[in-house]
Amino acid sequence: MTPERFEIAQNLRQQFHDKPNISFTDLTSMAVMQELDIVEIITGDAHFTHVGMGFALLP
Repeated sequence: MTPERFEIAQNLRQQFHDKPNISFTDLTSMAVMQELDIVEIITGDAHFTHVGMGFALLP
């Protein structure tokens, strides 16, 4: 985790303050995914679809 990515994750925490159950780990994953243009994720964690960032859950 770079300082820049950490800062982006902190900004996402503030942006999604109404979604307190999203872990900081998920937010850091989202920051990296956004940076690398990754939109598909294999997870059972629906938080990735609650943020409106275009992530698609794969089965």
